[in-house]
Amino acid sequence: MADQTAQFTPRFRTDIYPFIEPSKYRGSLRNKVTIITGAAGAIGQGLAESFAVAGAKLVLTYNRTPPPPELEERCLRFGAADVSFIKCDIAELGGCEALVKETLELHGRADILINNAGANGLGPLHDQAPQDFIKEIAVNFHGPYYLMRLLLTYFRQQRSGCVLNIASRAGTVAIPYSTGYCSSKAALINLTACAQKELDIDGLGEEVHMYSLHPGGIKSAMTLKKYSPESVSTLPPQAQSKFVNALDIYDDSPYLNGMVCVALATGVGKEVLRGKYFDVGQDLEDVLGQREALRQNPDLYGLHTSFLGGLKNGGVPEGGYRKEEWGKEFPGF
Repeated sequence: MADQTAQFTPRFRTDIYPFIEPSKYRGSLRNKVTIITGAAGAIGQGLAESFAVAGAKLVLTYNRTPPPPELEERCLRFGAADVSFIKCDIAELGGCEALVKETLELHGRADILINNAGANGLGPLHDQAPQDFIKEIAVNFHGPYYLMRLLLTYFRQQRSGCVLNIASRAGTVAIPYSTGYCSSKAALINLTACAQKELDIDGLGEEVHMYSLHPGGIKSAMTLKKYSPESVSTLPPQAQSKFVNALDIYDDSPYLNGMVCVALATGVGKEVLRGKYFDVGQDLEDVLGQREALRQNPDLYGLHTSFLGGLKNGGVPEGGYRKEEWGKEFPGF
């Protein structure tokens, strides 16, 4: 019998591919009330149009910049059951409470939450104004937490719901001059994992499922501003060369992220990917085809730490601590 845990490398994708072809998911989320934060940007519009194809009722939020007027027309033409725009500063608890209240008044329920709004600056930590750092954390982490906290009550009551947290590869690596962004995205990835474990323990994991995602390299307005020549020129001279060509890797379609999110919202991957961090550049069909490998290795698609010698991250090491080596200096031990 073949080894069911053998792993192969998923294909790498930069645009829509057969497994997430929009026609396959047309109407699959009919009338599901879907809140998408940060809907004015490239990633947000890609999400809105993808969920429109799936027939969702869209609640699209923005803060300072309203989405373009033609977005509503496109979403309705693509198949959205309804489109509403709500101005909301998700960095503020009051704004999140008002958003949830208005959504429930409009539709009587909520089914899917997509935390997409983000803030991403570039600069040395020691030079960044504390209020700017705190604002970045508030947008990227506090806002998603507020909305998850508010909506999980309803998801638990109706025994259904999905949360898609748009994180970033930056949450899994250390990038200099992006400390606030990396830190908040790492926190978002772990928030997702912890909250899902609680749902699983309560027997709700099959009904309420959540994911954190790297949406790919997309030339959004936020990314273009962050890595613009003007922004890079403010870095210390010895650091500028590291970021001159940073935008070269940002060439993915926003619809790749949008359709992967649609697929996950339908529950196609909840058996093995719920609570996990997923990079949308990996072929979802290839990943789901390795369910047994995912079941047997809980570190896959999650944040984890590695130590020398295979030392495990948790508890007393095998064989116990070698107390005799240090106890001589402290006779009381």
